Amino acid sequence: MSWTAPVNATQNAVNGYKIEQDSGCDGSFAVIVTNNTSTSYLNTGLNFGTCYAYRVSALNSAGASAPSNVDFDVTFMVPAIPTGLSAKTTTTSAKISWNAPANNGYIITGYQIQRNGTILVQNTANTKLSYVDLGLKPLSTQTYRVAAWNIAGLGPFSANITAKTSNQTGIDNLGQAVSDFVQKRNELLKKQREEYMRIIQQCHDKTTNATGTVRKLTAEDCRRLIHELNDKYKEARKQFREEFKFFKEDTKDLFKEVKKSGLIGKDDIKSIKREFKDYENETEKESKSLKKDIKEFRKDLKKEKHGKHGHHDDDD
Repeated sequence: MSWTAPVNATQNAVNGYKIEQDSGCDGSFAVIVTNNTSTSYLNTGLNFGTCYAYRVSALNSAGASAPSNVDFDVTFMVPAIPTGLSAKTTTTSAKISWNAPANNGYIITGYQIQRNGTILVQNTANTKLSYVDLGLKPLSTQTYRVAAWNIAGLGPFSANITAKTSNQTGIDNLGQAVSDFVQKRNELLKKQREEYMRIIQQCHDKTTNATGTVRKLTAEDCRRLIHELNDKYKEARKQFREEFKFFKEDTKDLFKEVKKSGLIGKDDIKSIKREFKDYENETEKESKSLKKDIKEFRKDLKKEKHGKHGHHDDDD
């Protein structure tokens, strides 16, 4: 705390200050410093989450002045318990989620996450209410709990939540995973095809009744748009292929483990591999179909460029 000395402090030979504290802010003051020689004071050792009020009186040889105005504040307290801890798992990961404490004590600065009784993350350093624990083994069980940090320290931990990673070696689960890739692939190709078709339609509309120069400029603009669209989807397709590649590799590694344990048979593995092959064949087929559409479109643009649609007007 700090204050300003009285305007007549020098003339009246002020030589110190009496400091009174009201713990709980209920109007009951008690002297905590009988003679403080500066115009500030650091009051330590207080309780978290408690209201403290203060007033100060100036001292000289004649005694104490009337007290100053009263000022008060509430000390920080550690956050309350995070609630609603839950977990969702895959074969090799667990995503845990929780609700922020009902009382944060002050601004929450992060969360500590413990797994199986040891610290997994000391402080997330953000207020995000979820965390993904990667690199777990299939069919493994983990126990998690979470506590919140603020400037006052670490609050109490939540109740434990137990999460068991799945065994996606069954045909249904792996089949669903492949289906998810099929859906993502179809959505990507559909979006790409729709954008190509939109450009084709726009270019066709612009060139239908256009004269030489306009037709030529339109064709050049269309080629530029196609090139930009190729670049746009090139990285997306590459990333998607990498995701599927990693998925296949993870599955192969898992096959080796579960074959030993008898959790899956050779026929099951053959069936899953056929699904992979069908997926790859269908993807290749869809890609070829899209390339064919683009090729046909480029032929049309080439015809437009050379004026083969019956328009032989002079350049405008």
